Amino acid sequence: MTHWRNNFLIHRFDKLADEADTSIVFQPLAEQLSALELEFLQSLKTDQQMLFREWQDNGLALEYMRKEWIYIKGVQDGIKILSRLYSE
Repeated sequence: MTHWRNNFLIHRFDKLADEADTSIVFQPLAEQLSALELEFLQSLKTDQQMLFREWQDNGLALEYMRKEWIYIKGVQDGIKILSRLYSE
């Protein structure tokens, strides 16, 4: 795949990720989640808060790694499809 197509795909993914982060569609649920998290953390002792944060950080890292893997597989599939289309 040419360099410009690769850059286009990366740029498109980044743009969509930014849109998802700032979309008003997700805002009510994100605010509700933040409020529940704060309430939950305030109910915990300090050592429990630290343990929860560690669990949360590891869970988010795993989720990110899985999404990145899916994205990479999607790009690879797209490259295969494009190369077959252009080779015909």
